[in-house]
Amino acid sequence: MTTIITVITTANRARRFVPADESRLEAIVDSLRRSGQLFSGRPLIIGAGTQTEVFAAAAIACIEIETARDLDEYLPSQHNLSLTALTPAQRAEPFSGGLSGDHFRARIEFFFAGGHVLFMSAEGVRKPALAERLMNLTGLFERPALHYRLAQGGVGLMNPRAMTRFVITPGVPDLPSDAWVAEAL
Repeated sequence: MTTIITVITTANRARRFVPADESRLEAIVDSLRRSGQLFSGRPLIIGAGTQTEVFAAAAIACIEIETARDLDEYLPSQHNLSLTALTPAQRAEPFSGGLSGDHFRARIEFFFAGGHVLFMSAEGVRKPALAERLMNLTGLFERPALHYRLAQGGVGLMNPRAMTRFVITPGVPDLPSDAWVAEAL
């Protein structure tokens, strides 16, 4: 499988790139270790002999690296949260999630400035303390980056600062005390 890098901007535009050669791929993959800094302000520069593109960090919604290679060792831990992108066929399937003992399973739709949407399956271990669960819920916007697995193999990184909202299905049973309790129409 050829490695393909896709940069999705907050203008909902996707630019795709192929590493110039496999030796150059190592530097790209190694930069995943610093994925928390990818959206911190420095521009992302992707270039080769024919052209160079420079992306403003704040204007990047997601970066995806499609590859058959296992990249987990290059990514920082997300503790109790595992995200996997859903294919259109998986999104059409009926879903039953929720709590099962100490584990949770949900679908999350992430919406970004410009209209890009990511559909995810989320799984993890439920934190025992209510305060920790609420922090996980509201703290996603404050993280420097979130990573997810691609259905076709590889990883993606999303910029929480470019997110406008996310929707969790089924609903979260433990809402903050100041949450508005209402059903969507």
